[in-house]
Amino acid sequence: MNDLFNLIGSVFGYALWFAFTLVKNFAVAILIFTVLLRVLQFPLQIKSQKSMAGSMRLQKKQQEIQAKYGKDREKINEELSKLYEKENVSPTGGCMTTLVPMFLLMGVYWTVRYPLTNTLHIAKDTVDNMLAYGKGLPVVGAGLDGIYGQVNFMSIYSQLRDNADFISQTGLTDAEISKLDAFAAGFKMFGLNLLDMPSAHGLLSVFILFPVVCFLSSFCTSFISMRMNGSSLKGQQGCMNAMFLMMPLMSAWIAYSVPAAIALYWIYSNLIGLVTTIVIHKFYNANALTAQDEARRIALLEEEELGVKQVVRNYNVNSVGKNKKKKKK
Repeated sequence: MNDLFNLIGSVFGYALWFAFTLVKNFAVAILIFTVLLRVLQFPLQIKSQKSMAGSMRLQKKQQEIQAKYGKDREKINEELSKLYEKENVSPTGGCMTTLVPMFLLMGVYWTVRYPLTNTLHIAKDTVDNMLAYGKGLPVVGAGLDGIYGQVNFMSIYSQLRDNADFISQTGLTDAEISKLDAFAAGFKMFGLNLLDMPSAHGLLSVFILFPVVCFLSSFCTSFISMRMNGSSLKGQQGCMNAMFLMMPLMSAWIAYSVPAAIALYWIYSNLIGLVTTIVIHKFYNANALTAQDEARRIALLEEEELGVKQVVRNYNVNSVGKNKKKKKK
């Protein structure tokens, strides 16, 4: 799984670096990158909205099945499966809009966790030489052994930038040094280093705003989306209910524990997701889709009824005709 996320992180790194070359600021580049990912997710959101509408339409039938079979969970699940299949509705369709962003978030995490290899795409051997050189330095080299070794290296890069011995031992090219210079200068937002982790600065630091805003944006997006669809937290079931309760807290915990750039990506994603939710609600309102599905179902029933009546009418006409011929004979 790590190899998969590392591959995704490398691909994301190309997109993120390209965005950075346009604006020279990673805070803005992350915004461009997030918009791109959200555009790619838009069809999935529409599909999820339609699935949610289907689930709403079946709520009454679900309640009838549960009331009919009482505590017989096996029979209830069997009948619900038949109902979903008959109505062409996926009971887990709404969960995809939560699971896919989480999967993409892991790709972004691998992009930021390994900025030298996945964002700047410096050769692994060269990166290993850079980290080895940094580890040999007193005090500052202590943080280069952990999972954020590449991130921590960027905090000491400025001290090594003009060291001829560092350049010669690592084998950095002029093009790679230029990338590192741009990277080090561009990962700032209002004077804050986006590669820093809020947990390293504590709860009283200004960095605490990243997990706080992450929590608020996640909670508000989920809550507003639910209200728009005429649902309530009490009425949710299964994974949708669990995700609604857990996602804001999880996002805050992750934002506190990882580099601020990842939290910034999640904040952008939540806010853009809220905008797309409003757009989808306008054109794919769950209640309207439910009404359309019900109208379509009634129309099909009427067509079937008309078809049956036509068959009966033709049968009666043919029968009368045959009887008349028999009487003539």
